Amino acid sequence: MNRIFVDLEMHPVAPEYVQERAIFKFETIEVGAVMLDERYEEIASFCEYVKPLYSEKILPRYEELTGITTQMVAEADAFPEVLERFADWCGEGYTMYSWSKADLNQIRGECRLKGIKPDEKLTYMLRHWQDFQKEFSRLVGIHHPIKLEEAVGLGGLDFDGRAHDGLVDARNTANLYRQSRDEQMFKKLKSMISEQENPLVFSMSDVFNFDNLKLEED
Repeated sequence: MNRIFVDLEMHPVAPEYVQERAIFKFETIEVGAVMLDERYEEIASFCEYVKPLYSEKILPRYEELTGITTQMVAEADAFPEVLERFADWCGEGYTMYSWSKADLNQIRGECRLKGIKPDEKLTYMLRHWQDFQKEFSRLVGIHHPIKLEEAVGLGGLDFDGRAHDGLVDARNTANLYRQSRDEQMFKKLKSMISEQENPLVFSMSDVFNFDNLKLEED
């Protein structure tokens, strides 16, 4: 079974849309995803910008955060079209993962906002969605939410690319998932974290005692 890792970038509905904001307050402006096969190898990727319906311009704060400009979404398709293409790209027989439930809640909320009734493909997606932030926290024994960048570092990896880029965040989540499949490594990391007051000072590299390693002499 394939595993898909998705990240959505969102933008607030403009204040003048009072009725719409009462239904849901955010719109998707980017969908990024990567697909892993049964060996945890990346076999495909998806990335599309989405034109918001209830905002004429991307706010400076969100432009700075995501790197997405008004010009970049101006010629993009609307949410229903992009969502349909994404569901088609996902195919059948997969599990969807995201970092927290925010992306799942976004799709559900935006579907309500825009009157989208889930078809068979979208229903499958929503029913096979896993919160990898929750799973990762359980694996390492952390009892509070942490940012993706922090988790990647804790897992002994370097964050690859710019945070809050949909495809970049999705790929880093997939990389961390791949790393987390090493059960023995994570058991040792969990043991070390449980003994510390501040778990974020440790990373996967601390699991190994490099002082005991001997380099070959020339």
